[in-house]
Amino acid sequence: MIVDRGDFFSLKINPCWAVLLLCLLLSACGEPLVLEEATPLGAERAALESIPGYPQGSYEYQLIERVGLKAEQGGMIDLRVWYPFSEEPAPVIIFSHGNWSDKDRYDNILSHWASYGFVVIAGTHLDGKNMARGIFNALRHGNDGLIAQRVADINYLLDHIEELQELLPLRLDANRVAVAGHSFGAFTAQQFSGARAITEKGDISADDRRVNAVVALSPPGPMFDEITAESWTQMHGPVLMSTGTHDVNAQFWPDWRDHKMSFDTAPDGHQYALVVQGADHYLGNLICRPDRDAEPQHDALNVVNAVSTLFLLAYVNGDLQAMEWLDQLELSATSGGFAELHTH
Repeated sequence: MIVDRGDFFSLKINPCWAVLLLCLLLSACGEPLVLEEATPLGAERAALESIPGYPQGSYEYQLIERVGLKAEQGGMIDLRVWYPFSEEPAPVIIFSHGNWSDKDRYDNILSHWASYGFVVIAGTHLDGKNMARGIFNALRHGNDGLIAQRVADINYLLDHIEELQELLPLRLDANRVAVAGHSFGAFTAQQFSGARAITEKGDISADDRRVNAVVALSPPGPMFDEITAESWTQMHGPVLMSTGTHDVNAQFWPDWRDHKMSFDTAPDGHQYALVVQGADHYLGNLICRPDRDAEPQHDALNVVNAVSTLFLLAYVNGDLQAMEWLDQLELSATSGGFAELHTH
Protein backbone atom coordinates (compact mmCIF):
# COMPACT_ATOMS: atom_id res chain seq x y z
CA MET A 1 0.00 0.00 0.00
CA ILE A 2 2.87 2.32 -0.74
CA VAL A 3 4.15 4.10 -3.80
CA ASP A 4 7.23 2.22 -4.97
CA ARG A 5 10.09 3.86 -6.82
CA GLY A 6 13.43 2.54 -7.97
CA ASP A 7 15.70 1.67 -10.83
CA PHE A 8 15.35 -1.91 -12.04
CA PHE A 9 18.89 -1.93 -13.38
CA SER A 10 20.35 -1.17 -9.96
CA LEU A 11 18.66 -4.14 -8.30
CA LYS A 12 20.51 -6.74 -6.29
CA ILE A 13 18.90 -10.06 -7.18
CA ASN A 14 17.61 -11.92 -4.13
CA PRO A 15 18.57 -15.60 -4.53
CA CYS A 16 15.33 -16.92 -3.02
CA TRP A 17 13.27 -15.07 -5.59
CA ALA A 18 15.59 -16.24 -8.34
CA VAL A 19 14.74 -19.78 -7.24
CA LEU A 20 11.04 -18.89 -7.32
CA LEU A 21 11.30 -17.61 -10.87
CA LEU A 22 13.12 -20.78 -11.92
CA CYS A 23 10.41 -22.91 -10.27
CA LEU A 24 7.70 -21.02 -12.10
CA LEU A 25 9.43 -21.64 -15.41
CA LEU A 26 9.98 -25.31 -14.67
CA SER A 27 6.42 -25.81 -13.45
CA ALA A 28 5.13 -25.47 -17.00
CA CYS A 29 7.08 -28.62 -17.88
CA GLY A 30 6.42 -30.59 -14.69
CA GLU A 31 3.99 -33.44 -14.13
CA PRO A 32 0.72 -32.38 -12.51
CA LEU A 33 0.09 -33.56 -8.98
CA VAL A 34 -2.31 -36.43 -8.42
CA LEU A 35 -5.13 -35.01 -6.32
CA GLU A 36 -6.74 -36.93 -3.48
CA GLU A 37 -10.26 -38.20 -4.05
CA ALA A 38 -12.63 -35.70 -2.47
CA THR A 39 -15.93 -36.24 -0.69
CA PRO A 40 -18.66 -34.11 -2.28
CA LEU A 41 -21.05 -32.03 -0.24
CA GLY A 42 -23.55 -34.46 1.23
CA ALA A 43 -25.96 -32.27 3.11
CA GLU A 44 -29.35 -30.74 2.57
CA ARG A 45 -29.21 -26.98 2.12
CA ALA A 46 -31.59 -26.56 5.05
CA ALA A 47 -29.08 -28.22 7.38
CA LEU A 48 -26.30 -25.90 6.25
CA GLU A 49 -28.48 -22.81 6.37
CA SER A 50 -29.23 -23.60 10.00
CA ILE A 51 -25.61 -22.68 10.78
CA PRO A 52 -25.38 -18.98 11.73
CA GLY A 53 -23.11 -17.37 9.16
CA TYR A 54 -24.09 -19.62 6.25
CA PRO A 55 -26.94 -17.65 4.67
CA GLN A 56 -26.47 -14.09 3.49
CA GLY A 57 -26.54 -11.78 6.51
CA SER A 58 -29.33 -9.37 7.35
CA TYR A 59 -27.36 -6.14 6.82
CA GLU A 60 -27.66 -4.20 3.63
CA TYR A 61 -24.20 -3.11 2.53
CA GLN A 62 -22.35 -1.10 -0.06
CA LEU A 63 -18.96 -1.14 -1.75
CA ILE A 64 -16.75 1.91 -2.07
CA GLU A 65 -14.21 0.93 -4.70
CA ARG A 66 -11.72 3.68 -3.88
CA VAL A 67 -11.18 5.37 -0.54
CA GLY A 68 -8.08 7.56 -0.37
CA LEU A 69 -6.20 7.60 2.94
CA LYS A 70 -3.23 9.93 3.25
CA ALA A 71 0.04 8.01 3.31
CA GLU A 72 2.74 8.77 5.85
CA GLN A 73 5.36 9.48 3.17
CA GLY A 74 3.01 11.52 0.98
CA GLY A 75 0.49 10.59 -1.64
CA MET A 76 -2.63 8.52 -1.07
CA ILE A 77 -3.33 4.91 -0.17
CA ASP A 78 -6.16 3.46 -2.26
CA LEU A 79 -8.47 1.25 -0.23
CA ARG A 80 -11.48 -0.85 -1.14
CA VAL A 81 -14.14 -0.80 1.56
CA TRP A 82 -17.26 -2.86 2.08
CA TYR A 83 -19.52 -1.36 4.74
CA PRO A 84 -22.92 -2.24 6.23
CA PHE A 85 -25.75 0.19 6.71
CA SER A 86 -25.66 0.46 10.49
CA GLU A 87 -26.51 3.14 13.01
CA GLU A 88 -24.23 1.52 15.59
CA PRO A 89 -20.41 1.57 15.48
CA ALA A 90 -19.36 -1.30 13.23
CA PRO A 91 -16.62 -3.88 13.88
CA VAL A 92 -13.65 -3.74 11.50
CA ILE A 93 -11.85 -6.37 9.42
CA ILE A 94 -8.57 -5.40 7.75
CA PHE A 95 -7.84 -7.76 4.85
CA SER A 96 -4.46 -8.70 3.32
CA HIS A 97 -4.43 -10.22 -0.18
CA GLY A 98 -2.27 -13.01 -1.57
CA ASN A 99 1.01 -12.56 -3.44
CA TRP A 100 0.59 -10.92 -6.89
CA SER A 101 -3.11 -10.37 -6.22
CA ASP A 102 -4.81 -7.18 -4.99
CA LYS A 103 -7.66 -5.67 -3.01
CA ASP A 104 -10.20 -6.13 -5.83
CA ARG A 105 -10.26 -9.94 -6.10
CA TYR A 106 -11.91 -11.14 -2.91
CA ASP A 107 -15.41 -9.72 -3.05
CA ASN A 108 -17.04 -13.17 -2.77
CA ILE A 109 -15.80 -13.38 0.82
CA LEU A 110 -15.54 -9.74 1.89
CA SER A 111 -19.09 -8.88 0.86
CA HIS A 112 -20.40 -11.82 2.90
CA TRP A 113 -18.71 -10.48 6.02
CA ALA A 114 -20.20 -7.05 5.32
CA SER A 115 -23.67 -8.60 5.24
CA TYR A 116 -23.12 -9.55 8.89
CA GLY A 117 -22.32 -6.00 9.94
CA PHE A 118 -18.53 -5.84 9.48
CA VAL A 119 -16.67 -3.02 7.76
CA VAL A 120 -14.04 -4.70 5.58
CA ILE A 121 -11.03 -2.65 4.50
CA ALA A 122 -8.60 -3.95 1.86
CA GLY A 123 -5.52 -2.35 0.33
CA THR A 124 -2.89 -3.49 -2.16
CA HIS A 125 0.58 -4.36 -0.89
CA LEU A 126 3.96 -3.77 -2.51
CA ASP A 127 3.96 -7.28 -4.02
CA GLY A 128 0.44 -6.93 -5.41
CA LYS A 129 -1.46 -6.02 -8.59
CA ASN A 130 0.25 -8.46 -10.95
CA MET A 131 3.16 -10.84 -11.39
CA ALA A 132 5.46 -8.26 -13.00
CA ARG A 133 5.11 -5.76 -10.16
CA GLY A 134 5.36 -8.52 -7.58
CA ILE A 135 8.56 -9.93 -9.04
CA PHE A 136 10.10 -6.48 -9.50
CA ASN A 137 9.53 -5.55 -5.86
CA ALA A 138 10.58 -9.00 -4.64
CA LEU A 139 13.91 -8.61 -6.42
CA ARG A 140 14.23 -5.08 -5.14
CA HIS A 141 13.27 -5.60 -1.49
CA GLY A 142 13.78 -9.32 -0.84
CA ASN A 143 11.48 -11.62 1.08
CA ASP A 144 12.07 -9.96 4.44
CA GLY A 145 11.44 -6.53 2.92
CA LEU A 146 8.08 -7.57 1.50
CA ILE A 147 7.06 -9.29 4.74
CA ALA A 148 8.02 -6.25 6.81
CA GLN A 149 6.20 -3.86 4.47
CA ARG A 150 3.02 -5.93 4.64
CA VAL A 151 3.10 -5.70 8.43
CA ALA A 152 3.72 -1.96 8.19
CA ASP A 153 0.73 -1.59 5.85
CA ILE A 154 -1.65 -3.27 8.29
CA ASN A 155 -0.18 -1.38 11.24
CA TYR A 156 -0.74 1.90 9.42
CA LEU A 157 -4.42 1.11 8.98
CA LEU A 158 -4.74 0.08 12.64
CA ASP A 159 -3.09 3.34 13.67
CA HIS A 160 -5.42 5.43 11.50
CA ILE A 161 -8.87 3.99 12.18
CA GLU A 162 -10.06 7.42 13.33
CA GLU A 163 -8.95 8.98 10.04
CA LEU A 164 -10.64 6.15 8.13
CA GLN A 165 -13.85 6.80 10.01
CA GLU A 166 -13.89 10.38 8.69
CA LEU A 167 -13.87 8.99 5.13
CA LEU A 168 -16.79 6.61 5.63
CA PRO A 169 -20.51 7.17 6.19
CA LEU A 170 -20.61 5.27 9.50
CA ARG A 171 -18.79 4.92 12.79
CA LEU A 172 -16.09 2.30 13.33
CA ASP A 173 -15.61 0.37 16.57
CA ALA A 174 -11.86 0.37 17.21
CA ASN A 175 -12.36 -2.09 20.07
CA ARG A 176 -13.67 -4.80 17.73
CA VAL A 177 -11.02 -5.49 15.10
CA ALA A 178 -9.91 -8.55 13.14
CA VAL A 179 -7.11 -9.01 10.64
CA ALA A 180 -7.76 -11.49 7.84
CA GLY A 181 -5.86 -12.58 4.76
CA HIS A 182 -5.35 -15.15 2.04
CA SER A 183 -2.16 -17.08 1.22
CA PHE A 184 0.80 -14.71 1.77
CA GLY A 185 -1.78 -12.37 3.31
CA ALA A 186 -2.90 -15.15 5.65
CA PHE A 187 0.62 -15.26 7.07
CA THR A 188 0.57 -11.46 7.34
CA ALA A 189 -2.64 -11.74 9.35
CA GLN A 190 -1.16 -14.47 11.56
CA GLN A 191 1.78 -12.21 12.40
CA PHE A 192 -0.68 -10.03 14.33
CA SER A 193 -1.26 -13.01 16.65
CA GLY A 194 2.43 -13.72 17.13
CA ALA A 195 3.50 -15.67 14.03
CA ARG A 196 7.10 -14.86 13.11
CA ALA A 197 9.12 -14.51 9.95
CA ILE A 198 12.61 -15.58 10.95
CA THR A 199 15.42 -13.54 9.37
CA GLU A 200 19.12 -12.93 9.95
CA LYS A 201 18.25 -9.47 11.29
CA GLY A 202 15.70 -10.82 13.75
CA ASP A 203 12.11 -11.97 13.80
CA ILE A 204 9.40 -10.01 11.99
CA SER A 205 6.20 -10.18 14.00
CA ALA A 206 3.43 -7.81 14.97
CA ASP A 207 1.61 -9.33 17.93
CA ASP A 208 -0.98 -6.63 18.57
CA ARG A 209 -3.57 -6.64 21.33
CA ARG A 210 -5.74 -4.24 19.33
CA VAL A 211 -6.57 -7.26 17.16
CA ASN A 212 -9.28 -9.47 18.64
CA ALA A 213 -9.03 -12.33 16.14
CA VAL A 214 -7.30 -13.52 12.97
CA VAL A 215 -8.72 -15.33 9.94
CA ALA A 216 -6.06 -17.00 7.77
CA LEU A 217 -7.37 -18.41 4.48
CA SER A 218 -4.94 -20.99 3.11
CA PRO A 219 -1.79 -19.80 4.90
CA PRO A 220 1.55 -21.05 3.54
CA GLY A 221 3.56 -23.84 5.01
CA PRO A 222 7.32 -23.35 5.32
CA MET A 223 8.57 -21.16 2.48
CA PHE A 224 12.05 -19.89 1.66
CA ASP A 225 14.23 -19.07 4.67
CA GLU A 226 11.86 -16.74 6.49
CA ILE A 227 8.72 -18.85 6.99
CA THR A 228 9.72 -22.04 8.80
CA ALA A 229 8.27 -24.77 10.98
CA GLU A 230 9.11 -22.51 13.94
CA SER A 231 7.13 -19.54 12.64
CA TRP A 232 3.90 -20.37 14.49
CA THR A 233 5.19 -21.72 17.82
CA GLN A 234 4.33 -18.42 19.54
CA MET A 235 1.06 -17.72 17.69
CA HIS A 236 -1.76 -17.38 20.19
CA GLY A 237 -5.45 -17.67 19.44
CA PRO A 238 -8.06 -16.82 18.54
CA VAL A 239 -7.00 -17.82 15.03
CA LEU A 240 -9.03 -19.60 12.35
CA MET A 241 -7.15 -21.05 9.39
CA SER A 242 -8.65 -22.83 6.41
CA THR A 243 -7.39 -25.08 3.66
CA GLY A 244 -8.65 -27.79 1.31
CA THR A 245 -7.56 -31.24 0.24
CA HIS A 246 -6.69 -29.94 -3.26
CA ASP A 247 -4.76 -26.93 -1.89
CA VAL A 248 -1.45 -28.12 -3.36
CA ASN A 249 1.44 -26.78 -5.40
CA ALA A 250 4.11 -29.01 -6.93
CA GLN A 251 6.98 -26.65 -6.11
CA PHE A 252 6.14 -25.49 -2.61
CA TRP A 253 3.30 -27.47 -0.97
CA PRO A 254 2.80 -30.84 -2.68
CA ASP A 255 0.80 -31.96 0.37
CA TRP A 256 -2.21 -29.85 1.39
CA ARG A 257 -1.41 -30.61 5.03
CA ASP A 258 1.55 -28.22 4.79
CA HIS A 259 -0.97 -25.37 4.95
CA LYS A 260 -2.26 -26.76 8.24
CA MET A 261 1.15 -26.52 9.91
CA SER A 262 0.28 -23.16 11.46
CA PHE A 263 -2.58 -24.84 13.34
CA ASP A 264 -0.63 -27.99 14.20
CA THR A 265 2.37 -26.16 15.70
CA ALA A 266 0.59 -23.27 17.46
CA PRO A 267 0.14 -23.29 21.25
CA ASP A 268 -3.18 -24.60 22.55
CA GLY A 269 -6.04 -22.19 23.02
CA HIS A 270 -8.69 -20.91 20.60
CA GLN A 271 -6.98 -22.38 17.52
CA TYR A 272 -9.30 -23.52 14.71
CA ALA A 273 -8.64 -25.30 11.42
CA LEU A 274 -11.25 -25.67 8.68
CA VAL A 275 -10.52 -28.37 6.07
CA VAL A 276 -12.77 -28.60 3.00
CA GLN A 277 -12.80 -31.60 0.68
CA GLY A 278 -11.64 -30.81 -2.87
CA ALA A 279 -11.08 -27.10 -2.17
CA ASP A 280 -8.01 -25.62 -3.84
CA HIS A 281 -6.00 -22.47 -3.17
CA TYR A 282 -8.38 -20.21 -5.10
CA LEU A 283 -11.70 -21.98 -4.51
CA GLY A 284 -11.62 -22.67 -8.23
CA ASN A 285 -11.62 -19.10 -9.48
CA LEU A 286 -13.71 -17.40 -6.79
CA ILE A 287 -10.90 -15.61 -4.92
CA CYS A 288 -7.48 -14.15 -5.76
CA ARG A 289 -7.44 -15.28 -9.42
CA PRO A 290 -10.88 -14.72 -10.97
CA ASP A 291 -9.43 -15.13 -14.48
CA ARG A 292 -8.20 -18.65 -13.69
CA ASP A 293 -9.42 -21.42 -15.99
CA ALA A 294 -11.06 -23.54 -13.30
CA GLU A 295 -14.52 -24.48 -12.15
CA PRO A 296 -15.81 -22.26 -9.34
CA GLN A 297 -16.07 -24.11 -6.03
CA HIS A 298 -19.24 -22.54 -4.69
CA ASP A 299 -19.91 -25.19 -2.03
CA ALA A 300 -16.43 -24.68 -0.59
CA LEU A 301 -16.85 -20.90 -0.66
CA ASN A 302 -20.15 -21.17 1.21
CA VAL A 303 -18.58 -23.28 3.95
CA VAL A 304 -15.57 -20.95 4.28
CA ASN A 305 -17.91 -17.97 4.50
CA ALA A 306 -20.10 -19.68 7.09
CA VAL A 307 -17.35 -20.82 9.45
CA SER A 308 -15.28 -17.64 9.16
CA THR A 309 -18.36 -15.51 9.84
CA LEU A 310 -19.32 -17.62 12.85
CA PHE A 311 -15.75 -17.28 14.16
CA LEU A 312 -15.76 -13.49 13.66
CA LEU A 313 -19.14 -13.08 15.35
CA ALA A 314 -17.90 -15.11 18.32
CA TYR A 315 -14.46 -13.61 18.84
CA VAL A 316 -14.79 -10.07 17.50
CA ASN A 317 -18.37 -9.29 18.47
CA GLY A 318 -18.43 -11.44 21.59
CA ASP A 319 -21.62 -13.12 20.37
CA LEU A 320 -22.29 -15.87 22.92
CA GLN A 321 -24.71 -17.73 20.66
CA ALA A 322 -22.12 -17.79 17.87
CA MET A 323 -19.50 -19.03 20.35
CA GLU A 324 -21.81 -21.82 21.46
CA TRP A 325 -22.42 -22.83 17.84
CA LEU A 326 -18.68 -22.76 17.14
CA ASP A 327 -17.91 -24.95 20.15
CA GLN A 328 -20.65 -27.47 19.43
CA LEU A 329 -20.65 -27.51 15.63
CA GLU A 330 -20.31 -31.02 14.21
CA LEU A 331 -19.37 -29.78 10.77
CA SER A 332 -18.36 -33.14 9.36
CA ALA A 333 -21.74 -34.66 10.23
CA THR A 334 -23.66 -31.57 9.10
CA SER A 335 -21.88 -31.47 5.73
CA GLY A 336 -21.85 -35.21 5.11
CA GLY A 337 -18.05 -35.36 5.43
CA PHE A 338 -17.45 -32.44 3.06
CA ALA A 339 -15.80 -30.24 5.69
CA GLU A 340 -14.23 -30.64 9.12
CA LEU A 341 -13.52 -28.11 11.86
CA HIS A 342 -10.64 -28.95 14.20
CA THR A 343 -9.75 -27.09 17.37
CA HIS A 344 -7.24 -27.15 20.21
